[in-house]
Amino acid sequence: MHQRRARFGVLTGAALAALMLIGIAPAASTAAAIASEGQQIVSIARAQLGDPYKFGATGPSSFDCSGLVIYAYVKAGDGKVIRSTTLRSARELYLNFRSRGLASRSNPKLGDLVVWGSGSHIGIYIGSGKAISTLTRGVSIHSVASFSSPFTAYLHTGMSIKPSSVAPAVVAPTPLSPPARALEIGGAARIQP
Repeated sequence: MHQRRARFGVLTGAALAALMLIGIAPAASTAAAIASEGQQIVSIARAQLGDPYKFGATGPSSFDCSGLVIYAYVKAGDGKVIRSTTLRSARELYLNFRSRGLASRSNPKLGDLVVWGSGSHIGIYIGSGKAISTLTRGVSIHSVASFSSPFTAYLHTGMSIKPSSVAPAVVAPTPLSPPARALEIGGAARIQP
């Protein structure tokens, strides 16, 4: 019996140490996981899932289809790409991209725009043949192909290749690591042991 308690104590101590290390280890940063502006735009749009539809609404708690696109791009700092101050409707966005040769029916990338019905509806391409857009039931994810209006074009924004403007997180040292000192290098703080 004494031997069983000793083993239990060792296991409990090891389990507690493992839990402490897990709790101390830095969590994966959302900022570090976002490598492109396309990913950032999709992440912003996904955060709106379930928000209700309201004609003319541009967020932050209700949207129409172009309102969600504008909201996600502006919040990501990329409003200029879609000319958010002058172009408001899905049709205006479609005609603008088409006139610049940036509309096609193939090769969508993360963060590109998706147009249906010659500009009657617009959403954001999220990969794997899916888009996020505001439908009458609210912000939803759906297949590009299975939509009530016929697919028209992808509007190529270039956001999938543009590095994210989200600053990478600075990871603080854990209590088990030696004391660290911050160095200011080129305007960014870096931790050095």
